[in-house]
Amino acid sequence: MVAALARASYRTRHRVCPACGRDNAAVDPGPYSKGEWQVKTCRGCGFVYLENAPVYDDLATTHAWEKSAPAEGALRRAESPVLQGLSKGTRFRLHWFKRTRLAKLAARYVPPGLVVDVGCGDGWQIANLPGDYVRCGIEISQDMAARARANLEPRGGFVVTAPAAEGLRSVPAGRFSGVVMRSFLEHDSEPRATLAGVARALRPGGAAIIKVPNYASLNRLAMGKRWCGFRWPDHVNYFTPRSLARMVRNEGLVVARFGLVDHLPTSDNMWMVAGKPVAGKPVAGRP
Repeated sequence: MVAALARASYRTRHRVCPACGRDNAAVDPGPYSKGEWQVKTCRGCGFVYLENAPVYDDLATTHAWEKSAPAEGALRRAESPVLQGLSKGTRFRLHWFKRTRLAKLAARYVPPGLVVDVGCGDGWQIANLPGDYVRCGIEISQDMAARARANLEPRGGFVVTAPAAEGLRSVPAGRFSGVVMRSFLEHDSEPRATLAGVARALRPGGAAIIKVPNYASLNRLAMGKRWCGFRWPDHVNYFTPRSLARMVRNEGLVVARFGLVDHLPTSDNMWMVAGKPVAGKPVAGRP
């Protein structure tokens, strides 16, 4: 069953570099390609991405995350049970600082008001977010969006069923105090358009909380293709601290928090707080 899901067919489209727009069709696939999936490093800006990504509709329906993630995890455990166990143990030992938590960042940086979770799934994550927020979501999967509505609408929120960039364009501009993108931007075929939508949706003083896998992780170097941050084909962008910060700034946001503790080289993930400043002043957290 797992192997059948892993070999499921996808409709694909050719992508230029999502960071700078360069077409790298003539560039050879990199060492982290797998089977038909071509992971390339942009010859212009160095961004790492999946060139032949599945079309958005396929990722939302036939190969939705809630279906592909369990299959991918089972496949990895079946192929390399010892290495997967060692990887988890290594990640645990190398977390020298307490892990970042969404609730803590929101309490510090996101003012009360409308908060939207991009790629909200069934809405559980934002529904359980403490604080004085009206919780909303954007979700492309119709099944998951229906579950999110059941969780969020009784609390006064709403859910938009659409791709991320399209959904952000459909909400009122400058009305949101917070945007959550936890484990989302690595899946997004159009990350720059989505970040531009975040800048549009945020009100001055608002903040976006972003979590993505850390391609610069030492564990990626140790594990190679077996690194937990690789997911073929639904991870289509591979961010380093530098490339994430550059893309965020290029789309009109400022980086409010992104220190070493937020992207440790020993961590497989990184967290960033970005925002829209008030009258040119930096986004500042609450004491």
